[in-house]
Amino acid sequence: MPIRQPTSREAQYDFWSRTVAGERVPRTEDEPQPGFYKIRMVRNGPFVAVEIWLEQQVDPDTGELVTDERLRAICNGEPRDPAKLWLYCRAITAEEYDGLTGAHISIPKMAATHVAVDLANMAAIRP
Repeated sequence: MPIRQPTSREAQYDFWSRTVAGERVPRTEDEPQPGFYKIRMVRNGPFVAVEIWLEQQVDPDTGELVTDERLRAICNGEPRDPAKLWLYCRAITAEEYDGLTGAHISIPKMAATHVAVDLANMAAIRP
């Protein structure tokens, strides 16, 4: 029986890190990739943060996978199916991700993620 090695962190985040670095990386519609992203919940709505990661259960003694790896996602603070989000995801840096999650807390109009809003004049939106 072959040893089931977990996917390395470098391999997991290859697509995302290359995309954030400005490289045009081919994207496969039905293969979500781990990383930090943003999407809009509705047309012209504010961007919301999305994180996709690979869940791995590893035996601490052998380093072998105990179960199959599974993609997980969180969108705007809620667990979601990464396959349903993937086509709309735009890669962003980890810092942008952190800023975007904070913006939904500190800027009331950005908290309404299912409503179109004009965010061109950010000074007018800040409380």
